[in-house]
Amino acid sequence: MKKIIILLIFISSLFGGYITNISNKNLEILNSFNIEGNFINDIATKKLYESYLKNKKMYMLDTLENGYSYIPLIRKEITKSNFPESLVFVAMAESRFSAKAKSNKKAAGLWQFIPSTAKTLGLKINNYVDERKDPVKSTIAAIEYLSSLKKHLGKWYLAIMAYNCGEARVIEAITRAKLDKYDKLNKNNKTIKQYRHIISLYQRKKVKFAKLYYVYKNINKLYPKQITLNDLLTYQPKLKRQYLPKETRNYIRKIVSMSFLVNSNQFIKYQNHYLINSGNTSNLVKVNVPAGTSLGYIAKILHIDYTDLRMHNMHLKYGFTPPKEDSYIYIPYNTLTTFKLTFNKKNIAKKIIYKVKKGDSLLKIAKKFGITYKVILDFNHLHSNLLRIHQKLIIPIKHHLKLSKTIIYKVKKEDNLFKIAKKFHTTPIKIKAKNHLKSNIIFQKQTLLIPTYEYID
Repeated sequence: MKKIIILLIFISSLFGGYITNISNKNLEILNSFNIEGNFINDIATKKLYESYLKNKKMYMLDTLENGYSYIPLIRKEITKSNFPESLVFVAMAESRFSAKAKSNKKAAGLWQFIPSTAKTLGLKINNYVDERKDPVKSTIAAIEYLSSLKKHLGKWYLAIMAYNCGEARVIEAITRAKLDKYDKLNKNNKTIKQYRHIISLYQRKKVKFAKLYYVYKNINKLYPKQITLNDLLTYQPKLKRQYLPKETRNYIRKIVSMSFLVNSNQFIKYQNHYLINSGNTSNLVKVNVPAGTSLGYIAKILHIDYTDLRMHNMHLKYGFTPPKEDSYIYIPYNTLTTFKLTFNKKNIAKKIIYKVKKGDSLLKIAKKFGITYKVILDFNHLHSNLLRIHQKLIIPIKHHLKLSKTIIYKVKKEDNLFKIAKKFHTTPIKIKAKNHLKSNIIFQKQTLLIPTYEYID
């Protein structure tokens, strides 16, 4: 929990530290998103904020726990781009700061990119890596994407909503809202009727986006006054298709509410009984490694938990880097010196030589060793799936862990899950699972079962 408190102070510092006047603080947050000040009175956002404050403190604390390693990395890239640091809450809403997050729409990573968007932004997705799950590269791509949306749409909150539902949907929303405003001033205008017809055709996929964009540009000339977020979120009872999808309306309100909550005195004070003594820099550092480097080997020489190292390198689909090119991994910053002193290129990956037997196929062999047949093809420079009996194949073996023993531990006065996990070289998640805990809260003299692990090569 100590780490979480550090994060609370750290995220609060993104906006200049403590401010006793919450309304002024919230206005600063709205301004960072280019949202008009009167949105602070939005009833739905108020209710969502109160719900978070009253019922979802642990949800938020768990979210911050997920982001302990990633938030400083994200903030660093956002700051380098000179963009509002409040954009960190987009990642918070997208994935709860989990690099392994994925959706049923095939979105993945901290910023929840779908494959096509990721590839357009230069993120690599192949048999060995998925850079959507790389905290640094995906953040740089997200900043580039949000920057492009902001450039086209003019405001950060519009860019954020377009990130959720698509730029075309936001342009349609702005166009319709302006048409409605203009129509009130110019009743029965023939041009407006033509424009509404084009929008209707676009919604039914009878015309392409270029037609909608034509209307968008022209209505901006007829009605140059800015449309506000309140306008776009206005609910129209008689219409099935609102200006924006319900998901997007909730999305922007969620980001604003979370921003308010994490920066509120109530939330900071909720955990003020913990000691705070740490900085706000990331505890991860990127190091270059040769092709085929095994994460298991790295965990061994650094004397760190393999599962934790794996979580920091979710961009690798397996427990090793690609076999055909030099690559990189992320390691804890405090192990960098040990890495430089002990890393040996000769031990970069554990492999075995497998002799092909009668009835073997690449698929059967790959399944046996928990890898894909393409990995075997690449490691052996094979150009077809044909095998010969007694043929020798190089098989990369993934390092793994096995449960060594379970320790019974009685919680002490100053303990928290992070401290206990560090003491026994395990993780808070494993302790919670072993003890069926639903939150990170533990009590003095509480008895916990602590699973400890050892490496199996």
